[in-house]
Amino acid sequence: MKKLFFVMLLGAMLLLGACQSDHSSSLGQESNSSQSSIDWSQAGPDAQKNQISFTDVKADVEQGAKFYDVRSEAEFNAGNFGITDNVPISDLQSGTLPEIPKDTKIYVHCLRGIRSAEATKILRDAGFTQVYDLGGLEQVEAIGGKIE
Repeated sequence: MKKLFFVMLLGAMLLLGACQSDHSSSLGQESNSSQSSIDWSQAGPDAQKNQISFTDVKADVEQGAKFYDVRSEAEFNAGNFGITDNVPISDLQSGTLPEIPKDTKIYVHCLRGIRSAEATKILRDAGFTQVYDLGGLEQVEAIGGKIE
């Protein structure tokens, strides 16, 4: 009788433990549902490295961060993400830097990722401490951005 009670008690504990594990893992998935749908391999370099979604970028911009589109003015006017400022790479290359505090969070993107990488380097070399290269248009779209 004692053996049967012990086996039943052990079985109940294992069953409860398994249910609790399944429940806690599903909670974590629900809290990251927007980020879990992102294919991070398609994201830009810093978005991938830091798991930055477009929702994160929008929230940061609302809090004072900057989101720079470093394509030409014509490219920018043809379509952009709606929360970006156009700061052409040619301006940065000529030494015209944003007049903002050096610790301002800055996100950068371009068409394919080449100009954004160069802009990120220029800004970091100029002393800006929170610069994130989101890559090209397709990479920003991969983290949830939509061209307007």
